[in-house]
Amino acid sequence: MENTLVNSSNIFKLKWKFFTFRVVSYFSFLLIPVYGQKALHISPAGMAGMMTLYILFIVSQWFLLGKEIDHRLKIYFRVNSSIDRVVYRLFLGMFFFILLFNLINLFDSKWIYNSYWITWAILGLFYSWPTRGKIIQESVSSNFGEFRFLDNFEKTLVGLILIMFVFSLPDLPPLVNIEMLKLYFDPLEKIGNPMWNFLLINYYPFKSYPELFRLAWSLHFYIVGMGLFLLVFYAFLRFFVTRRLSLLGVFALVSSWSFSRTLTSNVEFSMLTTYSLIWVWTLLWVTKSSTYRAGLFMGLVSFWGTLLNPAFAILVFFQVGFLVLVFLRDRTLWFKRQLLKYALFGIILTILRLLSHSDLLGPLHALDLGFLKQAAQEIDRKGFYILGVFGLLIVGLKYFKPKILILKDFQIERESMTIFLVSFSIYVLFSLFWDNSLIIGFGMMWPLAFLSLIPVELLFQSLSRVRSSRNMIYLIYIIICLLDSHFEGRVKVFLKIFNS
Repeated sequence: MENTLVNSSNIFKLKWKFFTFRVVSYFSFLLIPVYGQKALHISPAGMAGMMTLYILFIVSQWFLLGKEIDHRLKIYFRVNSSIDRVVYRLFLGMFFFILLFNLINLFDSKWIYNSYWITWAILGLFYSWPTRGKIIQESVSSNFGEFRFLDNFEKTLVGLILIMFVFSLPDLPPLVNIEMLKLYFDPLEKIGNPMWNFLLINYYPFKSYPELFRLAWSLHFYIVGMGLFLLVFYAFLRFFVTRRLSLLGVFALVSSWSFSRTLTSNVEFSMLTTYSLIWVWTLLWVTKSSTYRAGLFMGLVSFWGTLLNPAFAILVFFQVGFLVLVFLRDRTLWFKRQLLKYALFGIILTILRLLSHSDLLGPLHALDLGFLKQAAQEIDRKGFYILGVFGLLIVGLKYFKPKILILKDFQIERESMTIFLVSFSIYVLFSLFWDNSLIIGFGMMWPLAFLSLIPVELLFQSLSRVRSSRNMIYLIYIIICLLDSHFEGRVKVFLKIFNS
């Protein structure tokens, strides 16, 4: 009995500590819009820092909602990397917030404002209410266990990636109304109204403050668009290469001069041309997750694509067809049916978007091979990408001449590589006839960065017993990527933004 009382006392203290910490931290971040409205006199850099904290708070709520959906629907899955789980839950939570905020947008302005605060207040109390399960649950840091045992080289590289990301911020749009902002961020007018409704409600407290609203949308397109892109790219690379080379691949991508120049000239590419990576990673993750409930996420990813560009809806037929008939051919018919049942919600939303844009059912243009010129341009801007040509050659030889002497001991995940090659071929063919958004901008950069790692992986496997040599080679590649990053140009643009 004495032990029971002690345990009861301890759990009460833990619950009170948990509740206090969660409520204070949650509502401190939630009230940033209120602080921002009263701090318009602070420096642009300070205002940007405050808005960044608010965006990171919003993103963390996506993760928590995705985690709650997993718990309620009993979705248990295998992961190749701990970042797979983070990426999946971030996107899943965001998809449901998009649906929720579009429902809220049906109200008038007064009720939209009230619903915004009521929604966040309810979620805050729900996440903060202590239960024994919440107290002993995994911590936030445990979701990034991938980075728990980084060596000095890897820690340095993570720091360089963050620095390069911060100083690659594109210039802000002119101070105009909401409709002009939409045109600035989507000059081709491909992004659907549900996406704009989501962004409007997400930053609704800033609507009456044009300067804050412009800053919120600008940082959202960059931090959310490009931040998730780099996170997904790392998760994708972990299916093929080691953690060390995955970090090198992310650094090669973010340090490319095209990374900064593309955002300067086409800020809409931060979401429009990054969808190809999300689509390929989804196929990999669903195939490897070992659960038919992953179909829910697959269907919603297709719907997300239609919000960025209605033409992407056509990809859902290829996605479902190849997944069921090729990638999951060893699974039972029952498993495939259950997968499609869970995917049905997202697929229906996708098809409805497609039917509302029936003009996209026919090819939008004739055969266009301009992506080859785009690839040559990216290689010219980033010397590291020339390795991608050799990487493609190595992959081809490994498939068709696996017993060749130089590749005899080279190991790479064949099933994952097959999924990549098939899905890459699908969306390249789609882009040649329908819409080339998937193979321009960042849609061309990430495959080059990935293929460039294949020769390095071959070299590292050949030197597996000589750690000092691998460290030296790794350092050389970091320096090569850093030297042609045009970092000084990025710093000038960054300083210009906050000094103007």
